[in-house]
Amino acid sequence: MAPKSKRHTAAKIFANATTKVALAITIAALWLTMLPIAGAAADVQISAARASALKECSRLAQRYPINDWGNTESYLYRSCMARHGQKE
Repeated sequence: MAPKSKRHTAAKIFANATTKVALAITIAALWLTMLPIAGAAADVQISAARASALKECSRLAQRYPINDWGNTESYLYRSCMARHGQKE
């Protein structure tokens, strides 16, 4: 048998690399397609108590914008939600 030419080896390496890139793009496209579907499935209704707490705590926190008051807005929102027994 004759040794393989450099051209044949280079073509084989290029073909393998192209196949890997195409496979990676296909997987990424499928993953990005499924991501919004999974997020839509998580859309559930919240209780009246949580809705009330979210409204009250958001209203309280928005009085202290981050650009003027630093982290005060976040701390107020978190402590208010904790007082209501709700997650952030």
